[in-house]
Amino acid sequence: MDMPNQAITAAVNQLKQEHIRLCQELERVDQALSVLGGLGGSIASKPGRKAKLAVTAAPKRKISAAARKKMSEAARARWAARKKEKASTK
Repeated sequence: MDMPNQAITAAVNQLKQEHIRLCQELERVDQALSVLGGLGGSIASKPGRKAKLAVTAAPKRKISAAARKKMSEAARARWAARKKEKASTK
């Protein structure tokens, strides 16, 4: 095998080992959840199947119109400064 293929093979093997380790860790977490009562019992919908846990996004922050205006004015000032700087270098 040439060098690039060996590197790819080594990387794939390392990823497989990490996948196995993470699956084992997930299984331990699942067991701990079931011992503690979990989320209304088991997290798996059917025996032998692993459930996908929903990932909830953090609530979006609302920016006031005044804050948006200040931000846009600041951006315009930065752009104008850059434009002026570029014009002076030509």
